[in-house]
Amino acid sequence: MDYLNMGYYFSVLHRRSQMFIVAACEHLELTYAEYVMLLHIYEDAGASQERLGGNLYLDKAVVARTLTLLEKKNLIRREQSQKDRRVKRVYPTERALKEKGYLQGVLQGWVRYLSKDLDLDELEQISMGIERLALHAADANIPGLVRSLEDHRNP
Repeated sequence: MDYLNMGYYFSVLHRRSQMFIVAACEHLELTYAEYVMLLHIYEDAGASQERLGGNLYLDKAVVARTLTLLEKKNLIRREQSQKDRRVKRVYPTERALKEKGYLQGVLQGWVRYLSKDLDLDELEQISMGIERLALHAADANIPGLVRSLEDHRNP
């Protein structure tokens, strides 16, 4: 396996996807991080900030900063939980709900473009492979993996 090319391909997909999404969302002045967060809020309206961060593998500071920016753009609102005053629940605003179809279509259009030369079986295989890779990445013990590399470096 050519690891250098694999890393390059992941990088190209990630960077070009970001560029497409930011360009498509220019009228809302959304960053890539804000776009991804908003899509998750659509799917999990009323989620706590903590749950959104956990689902996206983001630390609390990044989540708070992203939500503050979305709030300033009148795309989300935060409410204190009635059960636990320390918890803030996040909801899309009317403005965000009006843009929901478009914003979901952005990602769908990009994936359709990327997969235009693939038949259904190939697309399913790739989708399942990417899902498995993402699950491994999500479960990875990063410090442990780095230590094991260092152990091999210093015999």
